[in-house]
Amino acid sequence: MDVELTLPTEPVALAPGVPTRVPVQVRNPYAQQLDLRVFLARGRAAGWATVDPAELSLGPGETAEVGVVLRTPPEQPPSSSLVPFTVHAEEATTGEPAGFATALLTVALPVPVTGGLVARPADPHLYDLRLANDTRSAAPLRITAELDPPSGSVSVEPDAVLLEPGTSAVVAVRAKPARPLTGAAKSYVVVVKVSDAYDAERAPYLTATAGGTRKPRLPKYVFGATAVILALGATAVIALTGGGRDLIPWHKKGAAGNAPAVAQVTIGKPFAILDVFPHRGADGGKGAADAALAKLQAAGMPARLVDSLASDALTDENGGFWVLLQDGFTSPATAEAYCAQWRPVAPKCQVTS
Repeated sequence: MDVELTLPTEPVALAPGVPTRVPVQVRNPYAQQLDLRVFLARGRAAGWATVDPAELSLGPGETAEVGVVLRTPPEQPPSSSLVPFTVHAEEATTGEPAGFATALLTVALPVPVTGGLVARPADPHLYDLRLANDTRSAAPLRITAELDPPSGSVSVEPDAVLLEPGTSAVVAVRAKPARPLTGAAKSYVVVVKVSDAYDAERAPYLTATAGGTRKPRLPKYVFGATAVILALGATAVIALTGGGRDLIPWHKKGAAGNAPAVAQVTIGKPFAILDVFPHRGADGGKGAADAALAKLQAAGMPARLVDSLASDALTDENGGFWVLLQDGFTSPATAEAYCAQWRPVAPKCQVTS
């Protein structure tokens, strides 16, 4: 009679003096209940092993997990060789063999450090790497960090630590991710590696990660390659600049110096900017702007086209722009609702108040 025993397929890595639990799945494929005793076959690993539980009962078709706890002596030298160990099951009442399975183990160098990376609430780009040494040996550590994506820089202080047995330490990790000019906030990940300070060839003891976001420099949406539309009321401009200077651009004045050169257009605030076309090309960009307006109107979206030279609410950098927009909203919330409704048609829709 054979029950089914399943052990890990990968070799089990043991550290000297550190207990390691190996799960063993035991299944009864038969139609009657079985009372079993589980143990390790004679061999090198049997002296390191404890089975928990050593006895179990399985009903028809039932599966249970047994833990084989392996603990090598603290003085056991590491070895790269693989050692087989076999787990047996026998009937508890008769002692008749009921099944077995074999796996491999190796004694490796212990990992002397545990820890994790935690963000500081007061600073979104500063993290604490908390380390602990629960072994009986001192651990000289080297700490390195990088950003993913690799845009910006990250510093570690201190970058080397001697962690004595039973002690802990905190390492400060400061991320300085590159800041996007505009658009949505960009996500990044800090990747910290803790390694043996004197063995660069050895794999890191610990790799810890933490995520964050970086806000753009400009809160407004950038349209095109060269234009950033800034909606500034005349009152706000005067307040910011002291109110003592003439702020009407020269190209919006007539020959007398104070009359508009083009018919002025009133834009009610808040308003939504849909797209922007620089005054370029043979037709000054009007053809592309008209085509975009026609496309929006064909989809049923209310919108209008305004020359930035005809309104003080729009910037005239680099010669001016044709601006697709919609105004007449009663509040910023209604303007936001307009953008949300029509964003599939006009993905650049941005509210300016």
